[in-house]
Amino acid sequence: MTRSFCLAAIMGISVCVFTGCGVKPEPIKPLAVPPKVEAVAPLVSVPAPWAALAGQLVEQGLPQERVRNFFASSELVFTPAPMETKLRELFGIFYRSDLTRDIQEKLYQLGYDVLIDGRNGPGTKKAIQAFQKDHNLKPDGRGGEVMAAVLAQLIKKGRVRSLADYRPPVAVKPSREATYPQFTKPSAITQIKAHYAADQVIFERMARVYQVPGPLAAAIMWIETGYGNFFGKNKAATVLASMAASADYQLVASYLGDLDTDKEAQAFLTDNAQQRGKWARDELYSLLTYAWANGLDPLSFPGSIYGAIGYGQFMPSNVAKYAVDGDGDRRVDLFNKPDAIYSIGKFLRDHGWPLAKTEEQKRQVIMRYNKSGVYVNTVLYVARALDPTFDQN
Repeated sequence: MTRSFCLAAIMGISVCVFTGCGVKPEPIKPLAVPPKVEAVAPLVSVPAPWAALAGQLVEQGLPQERVRNFFASSELVFTPAPMETKLRELFGIFYRSDLTRDIQEKLYQLGYDVLIDGRNGPGTKKAIQAFQKDHNLKPDGRGGEVMAAVLAQLIKKGRVRSLADYRPPVAVKPSREATYPQFTKPSAITQIKAHYAADQVIFERMARVYQVPGPLAAAIMWIETGYGNFFGKNKAATVLASMAASADYQLVASYLGDLDTDKEAQAFLTDNAQQRGKWARDELYSLLTYAWANGLDPLSFPGSIYGAIGYGQFMPSNVAKYAVDGDGDRRVDLFNKPDAIYSIGKFLRDHGWPLAKTEEQKRQVIMRYNKSGVYVNTVLYVARALDPTFDQN
């Protein structure tokens, strides 16, 4: 679902959690990270468009030969889609907020209800479409200089509402009854009950270690990935590497030609590509470190559109903080159910679940996993369906 989930000890749970021995052994140590080496950017023999990125990762301390082999793999194919999607989203919401506010104000003056906040979100698009339909224009919901000029001409011709009368709409608290129906309909509840029953022993052991109810972790796994039925259609490494390489805006500029119409727009897109590219590079660094420390192939991980992985859809940078070895095999694999269950438990424990007694406190902890009221409603609904005594825990 989604969403917004650095590198010390990757593991830190007792290797005997399944035997109940009660003795806490030394935490499992990740593979040593080599010391920082001299800059090798671009990294020799690494093909475009990866050379500069490969060199940066080596500068951050990843083993040069492993990095070179990773980028030489035929499975790693550049795609502009992740960066293009993100830049279009950011452009639509934040570019020329002054112009967006001007359009919002004019729409209000002409009788259309819209939040005047300078952000070109769904509400603004809906108001623009309503205006376009009323005036026999193509209802594409786009703003821009042309739309502002059309609105200004109409304002000159007729009576309008005064901006002095504008009052922001009263914020409506989201319903605590609304859920994602695909996860809470009767047939869905039947499915998650079967999954939970099959793995209940693991959930109960996790609960003893982290004081986090098993049904809560099961509900999150159900909503995030359908309890492992859908880990994402993208390869996490491909997504993150492509986005990191796209810090060089020229790699994706041709896909954004309809937005990149002047120097100001180009500067906005270039700056945001650099920022998002650095974020993706850090996530890729975490992904590679996690995979190599645990003997896993980083190119084997399916993931979300922005690289979240495993049953619980952790972003790689969260792996070092929360992922643990749940089955005692001395490695962490978030596509392994015990490891995923224990990792979700640790995340919730570390964000305060054992101290959450009231409904509001519980909601706030789950909100740290996903900042959506409907998501929280759905998690609680499923957890209570799995265990009617859930709220007594």
